[in-house]
Amino acid sequence: MNRRTFLKSSGLLLASAACDSPIRPSTIVPDETGKFSDPNLAKDVKDNWSPYINVQSTGEALDAYRDSLSLLLQKEQLDGVRVGIDRGGEGLNNPVIRMIDSLGIEMLGLIDNLYLFEPNNIEQWIDRIFSAYPEIRYFQVGNEITTIPPRTMPIEQYMAVLNRIYHHVQTLHPGRAILVTQSFLGDGLRGPTELQTAKNLGLTLLDPDKIIIAINSYNPENVSQYVGILESMTYTDANKKPKKYRVWVTESGINNPDSHISFVKDRYHFLKDYLRAERVYWYVLWAGDPDGSPDSHAGFSLTRNPGSYPNYWKSPLFKILTETN
Repeated sequence: MNRRTFLKSSGLLLASAACDSPIRPSTIVPDETGKFSDPNLAKDVKDNWSPYINVQSTGEALDAYRDSLSLLLQKEQLDGVRVGIDRGGEGLNNPVIRMIDSLGIEMLGLIDNLYLFEPNNIEQWIDRIFSAYPEIRYFQVGNEITTIPPRTMPIEQYMAVLNRIYHHVQTLHPGRAILVTQSFLGDGLRGPTELQTAKNLGLTLLDPDKIIIAINSYNPENVSQYVGILESMTYTDANKKPKKYRVWVTESGINNPDSHISFVKDRYHFLKDYLRAERVYWYVLWAGDPDGSPDSHAGFSLTRNPGSYPNYWKSPLFKILTETN
């Protein structure tokens, strides 16, 4: 399976328009000795960093994953990962998920879009996923399902599926899991428009203690269009008190390792300021090694060449977070 096919099947394929940022962050890399010229840089980066990362659920990188995640944990720069629960293959018995759990890392399990195209069996699939992964508490119901090819689903159809899953979980598995919506696009008007449609179709009837809103954003300075719709979204609880919905940015980053540091230092704050984002998940720990293809996402990777473990490549951002050369 080639890398693009894998990313599609895992539900973590980026929308092509999201990969190129209109603002080009400055490049920040260490010198030949592995040192950064600004003595305050590490503190600035760590102050803005959100300790969450996407991890592709491919066993070929298992040893390098274990090592790199352990390094981030040791430096207290990792609290959780987002990992795909694929439809098919090792989806319900994935060694990467088992390894992450062995490290004690919290997981957001991304339910593959392909599950959602089986509406007659969706409740049974949720039961099987919950049974297979009792260690996972947070589950995201799809990712950019209205835009990721080859199969897409209009937001109206998605909301019907999400409502079924939500009510199934509350009825048969009360307290078992917190659900996360599919990721709305963070650029342009499509994402906010679809979020407004989701609101009109009953999203604000779902308890914000049991569901979280997800947004993917690769251009953090362009997410201000969400502010009005998010502020208007409230849920009234049994005591007649309004509650706001939590927001997680489930993908962000830039496809150039020399710009990773400045992206976090100078642009992460937009996501926290505009969206009230509790979390920002960096895309990605490893997205494959450079192969020259125009749709390669290797430039997002914090690590590369996992087959060279323990001598795999580490990005400048990874080095500054883990204090390694």
